[in-house]
Amino acid sequence: METNAKHIIPATATHPGSILKKELKARGIKQKDFAATLGMPAPNLSELIKGKRNITETIAMKLEEALGTPFQNWMNLQNRYHYVMKCREQLDTAESQAQAEEESLRSRLNMPVLYKFYDISFDRASDRLSALKERLPLDLNALQSLEVNTAGYFKRSDRLKVNEINMRTWLLLAWGEAHKTVVTQEYTPEKGLEAATRIAELANRNALTSSALKEALNQSGIVYLHIPKLDAAPIDAYSMMTGSRPAIVVTYRHNDLDKLAFDVLHEIGHIQLHIAGGKSFISVENDYSSRSKEEKEADLFANDTLIPPQKWRDIMSARAGSLSPYAVVHAIAKEAGKNGISASIAVARYKHETSCYNISAYRSPKIPD
Repeated sequence: METNAKHIIPATATHPGSILKKELKARGIKQKDFAATLGMPAPNLSELIKGKRNITETIAMKLEEALGTPFQNWMNLQNRYHYVMKCREQLDTAESQAQAEEESLRSRLNMPVLYKFYDISFDRASDRLSALKERLPLDLNALQSLEVNTAGYFKRSDRLKVNEINMRTWLLLAWGEAHKTVVTQEYTPEKGLEAATRIAELANRNALTSSALKEALNQSGIVYLHIPKLDAAPIDAYSMMTGSRPAIVVTYRHNDLDKLAFDVLHEIGHIQLHIAGGKSFISVENDYSSRSKEEKEADLFANDTLIPPQKWRDIMSARAGSLSPYAVVHAIAKEAGKNGISASIAVARYKHETSCYNISAYRSPKIPD
């Protein structure tokens, strides 16, 4: 049996001619003799038995008279055959159209990734697409609009190997899943600031977890999701509006707790400062010198939330008199502790601002559940 969205269709359609052949064989009647009984040319009966000629009402009446099988039985068999063949023709047409549509989508999206994400494993393209469309908007015009409204989508470093199809696929998954996720709290900018403050507090106590992040954001009316990264798609985080509620989607690409805290606060910065009129933001690894004004503002929001400006000035003043990079880092870490700031967060900011990435001390902890 085969299925489509509405019907169960037999895998094969049985022509009444094959049933007549079995009936004649069972009764020991030769086709040539039976053709004479029906008053039908032998070649015509042969074609009927081979399924090349249909049973008409006239033939059905002759079969009833010759074999004693009811007229209506033969007509029902013929009508059933017509119905199944018509359904299979429609199904084959739909399958051809679905295959063409799937091929067109493959030029824009990583379809195997989408099917795997939603555990879709149908053999027919029409069934695969039908199941996928129940979960995601696959209209290419809508997808293009989504790309246009995502700031930073094409602002990436030339040094990175980027797979545009995987970038677009992850973006669609994030958008689709965020719009299906419900949080009960209403978002307000005040609640957004409270969430940012809470996340920074937990991060600086090395007490931040994925569940604590989600709780803090959901309580402020912000959807929070994790969708794993795809190959050659260097995305860290994504923020957008889902109706009246904002959403943040992260990848855990670096498995770095301090980086995750910064990325989430960066996206909260976009939510607080920039998101309007359907615009969304995607954070990717790129050259910071080429970042837009909006990205720099979101960076500043994240930095100042994690380490308030006065505390950062106090921490940086501790490096006075230190000559080696390692001595500077240790001095910064010590002063950070005095100010209630995580040593790894302070050192990470210093390394980023000075491009001293070769210093391995005070690495960020990994992301706990």
